[in-house]
Amino acid sequence: MSNRVFKSNLSTEGLNGLIRQLRRYESELDIIAEEIVEKLAERGIKVAEYSVFADWRSLIEFKYEPKNLGEGELVGQDLTLIHRIWYTSEHPSIYNQREAYVSPLWMSEFGAGQYALEGHRGTFPGQRNAFRSEWKWYDGNGNEHSSEEDYHMIATQPMYKAFVDMMINAEKVVKEVFSKYEFE
Repeated sequence: MSNRVFKSNLSTEGLNGLIRQLRRYESELDIIAEEIVEKLAERGIKVAEYSVFADWRSLIEFKYEPKNLGEGELVGQDLTLIHRIWYTSEHPSIYNQREAYVSPLWMSEFGAGQYALEGHRGTFPGQRNAFRSEWKWYDGNGNEHSSEEDYHMIATQPMYKAFVDMMINAEKVVKEVFSKYEFE
């Protein structure tokens, strides 16, 4: 990364030339700032997409939304909700059915029943079973399911991991972008 050097003599013409150099540099900085934000967002999107379980990747979209100059947001959104039906009784003959429309993004970020990979507790509608290491429920057809076997959702935390990656790599991206620009 090269240093920017501004040269001028102390005449009126020299100082006017210095002002022009600074204004040109200011407009270059706007372009550079925008590129830095976009490159960081690209990194964040890749990390977030990779952090979601493969079966759920088609249900969640991660994208960059530019805001003001040099600002933007990394956005995760559900493309569809998942309709879940379960029984609160261990006996499916007792009609105690519950249902919920579950956000795949929220389930990916916060999990269900089990600890997240980094040790954070997951959630599920009602959170009755969140503090058990394993819990069971019955689906709409009366089939027993176990959080350990087939529907535990360990929180993979795609948005959190994207943020951490962007934060850790910000200096590297800034150096990479600035190194592409030749300064007088």
